[in-house]
Amino acid sequence: MNRVRSLLLLACALALALLVAAPLAAEEKAEKTHDGLFVSAAKDGKSFTITNKEGKNEHSHTLSGDFKCLDADGKECNLSDLAKGQMIRVTTKPDDVKVATKVEVMKKK
Repeated sequence: MNRVRSLLLLACALALALLVAAPLAAEEKAEKTHDGLFVSAAKDGKSFTITNKEGKNEHSHTLSGDFKCLDADGKECNLSDLAKGQMIRVTTKPDDVKVATKVEVMKKK
């Protein structure tokens, strides 16, 4: 009887450990975002360039296969619809910050 009780207690402890560890692992794979000013879209439509919020540190992102671009109202749009200087939020792959999965135009305050 003690053996069954010990095995049951061990199984409960293992289940609890798995329940706690799963959300922590998910957080590590969370998408990364950053805000900046849109500069331009590449002519081939496969990348775009932004700066930080202050208009410095220009850098580029390539587009993922499932890339989405949303305007300030949350409707899908194209990168070519964006204007230079618009504030955007870029979501990147968790394991590669150079690959963008989504661009959202930020509403003006």
